[in-house]
Amino acid sequence: MEAGYSEKVDELCDRYSLEGFLKPREPEAGIPQSRFLHLKELVEEDLIWVDEVDSLRNATCHIEGCKVVGVDCEWKPNYEKGSKPNKVSIMQISSDKKVFILDLIKLYKDVPDVLDNCLTHILQSPGILKLGYNFQCDMKQLAHSYGELDCFKHYEMLLDIQNVFREPRGGLSGLAKKILGAGLNKTRRNSNWELRPLSPNQLEYAALDAAVLIHIFRHVRDHSQPTNVSVGHDKFEWKSYIVSHMDKSKKSKKGSTIKKRGDDGI
Repeated sequence: MEAGYSEKVDELCDRYSLEGFLKPREPEAGIPQSRFLHLKELVEEDLIWVDEVDSLRNATCHIEGCKVVGVDCEWKPNYEKGSKPNKVSIMQISSDKKVFILDLIKLYKDVPDVLDNCLTHILQSPGILKLGYNFQCDMKQLAHSYGELDCFKHYEMLLDIQNVFREPRGGLSGLAKKILGAGLNKTRRNSNWELRPLSPNQLEYAALDAAVLIHIFRHVRDHSQPTNVSVGHDKFEWKSYIVSHMDKSKKSKKGSTIKKRGDDGI
């Protein structure tokens, strides 16, 4: 492990204290109740479709300048019993300003080496905190879909919000409603993600799943306390929820200095 790795982790953890995840606050002012969130409320600038090399490099440059991003992906559902899942179609990466939607199918076909290099710089960076919701499962699906790429075999600094909140019902939409006062419209979840072009509703659905993670995180950060808190009789060490993973078939590096929560299930 490179020198200074632990210091980078501690710097991120100290800057973005996460104890507030344990005690969601009242819904943010200004967001009406009993309705769905819209992308324009969560993202300051644009939604950008990425399907060629220049836009991919521009997206990577922007993301590498971020301390925190939200990540998600989508693939076409397969309803045939016993058949293999379809290949992951798109990957969404959001900052607080922009959401990039990567056309993985086209990029893998046209520029696999550039795609591998760019996503490696993002997913394996110890300086970018990646927020996901059950994203460890998504990473497994990505690795199965694009087995020749190294970028999906290793990740650093992933905070899976599902593991922190452990919401029994409602998923990410229920969590958003609980914290932000409005949920997500999930009617496009099982649509055909291999269509090109994707519909405006599909694009907004996909972008929201990544962008809302940033919004939740910002709310939590602004209401966090500077010290650890207790849950019942057990002291909660929130750093343990940040995980890293390397495919065991790859040559091992030196052990990570991040305290893991245990087997991350990949």
